[in-house]
Amino acid sequence: MTFRHAVRSEWTKIRTLRPGVLAALTAALLMVLGALDARFPVPGCHAWAAGGCALPDVSGSGLRGGMLAQLALGVLGVLVVTSEYATGAIRTSLATVPRRGRLLAAKAAVCALVAFTVGGTASLAALYIDRRITAAPLQPGGHLDLLHVATGTGVHMALIGTAGVAAGFLTRSTAGGFAVLLAAVFMVPLSYPLLPALAEEPARTYWPFSAGAQVMTLMGEPRALPAWAGLGLLAATVTVALLIALVVFQRRES
Repeated sequence: MTFRHAVRSEWTKIRTLRPGVLAALTAALLMVLGALDARFPVPGCHAWAAGGCALPDVSGSGLRGGMLAQLALGVLGVLVVTSEYATGAIRTSLATVPRRGRLLAAKAAVCALVAFTVGGTASLAALYIDRRITAAPLQPGGHLDLLHVATGTGVHMALIGTAGVAAGFLTRSTAGGFAVLLAAVFMVPLSYPLLPALAEEPARTYWPFSAGAQVMTLMGEPRALPAWAGLGLLAATVTVALLIALVVFQRRES
């Protein structure tokens, strides 16, 4: 079976995987609900005036739900793999696509495409919903800035979904894969204040999952890498994770 046929087969599987569809819909819903929730303050400001912030960072407030949404799309990546191990369907998949590298690549490609589409579309909708609710003026770059953030968010979500695929192959367990994602996305960043002073600054700057998330706002953390550099670091990390997952997948019995 060619790679194109393998991708088509994986696309059919992901469309019929109910928990996976639910995870994708949950991610989109979290993005929209985050934009509708006005209880949290705007995290950044482009310009200040005597009365306060004259030009708030709409990207920061509009994508409040992004942190949880990325976890939902990561779970989608995990489920793409672990659902087949749970049912034994992985043997059928390997009988259809004997080359394990091709099968892994097809799963990663389909999951990345779905996560990019869901993440990018939902983030763009969330940004415009937030702007309508808050009546905030456009950013200095206008609509192109919002499109830039939405595109970056889509790429970030695609990488998180692909990381979920790698975690699924490494653990072969939905709970295990989720635990790996939860640690990478939330637990490690929450532990920054507990680190020694010499380790805290490099961790905040170079931890890939924090660095990659900077692309979801026009005003990143002052101590973080530039948005697209951070996204490149995340992409390199996910690529290494996929290669490790491939080695493990090739050596394990199904």
